[in-house]
Amino acid sequence: MKFKFPDKQLFLISLFCFFALLVYLKANDDPIMPIMKDTMWEVVFQRWDTGSSLVKDLCIGILVSTIFWIFIVYLPENNAVKAKKKRLNRALFLIIEAFGGNPWHWDKHYIHCKELSFEDLPELINIKKLLDKGELYGGLGEKAFFETCYENYEIFRFLSIAANEISPEHGALWDSITRNITRIGKQYPDWVDARKKDGCRVGVDYSSGALWLNLTEILESGEKWLKL
Repeated sequence: MKFKFPDKQLFLISLFCFFALLVYLKANDDPIMPIMKDTMWEVVFQRWDTGSSLVKDLCIGILVSTIFWIFIVYLPENNAVKAKKKRLNRALFLIIEAFGGNPWHWDKHYIHCKELSFEDLPELINIKKLLDKGELYGGLGEKAFFETCYENYEIFRFLSIAANEISPEHGALWDSITRNITRIGKQYPDWVDARKKDGCRVGVDYSSGALWLNLTEILESGEKWLKL
């Protein structure tokens, strides 16, 4: 598995500060520690003959500015992004949890859901298998899914603001999920009428393919969302 740094921006800045610190140690007037004498580190920290004062002041400025940036900008913004992701992950789990078949699930608010995580990936795969086999049609899971989308698609459209504030990639993916949920939600009245007229037969797709298409895209987008 290829290693991926959790925060590329912080890694690059940390690497830059590391080199700035090394340069500062070579430019300062402090004597080399006795433990480093007659070792390879003595050459690394040996003081430059010219330009040491200017370089030292520049390195100090870089290090001090970085410390202020971490505490004033990076940490608050990072905490805000984490809070937004938690909120959005709860909303996504509300949709997935609908397939549990709770008849009152449509009335549940997403803030009371747990966050969608990689632990739920097997459930996404299982829902897709049931959908492809046609086993969702006519079940309580299908009904709860339609009702949940109908009651919450406006909320998902509102939450698009938070997703786009995280990153363009998150925003685009959330907009795609919202479009699918909105499509199902707006079809709900017609879906209910079609079931009533036909007697709500099990195994029949009363959405004319809309359920398979939009749910498939939601599940695929949910998997991509977890990998972002």
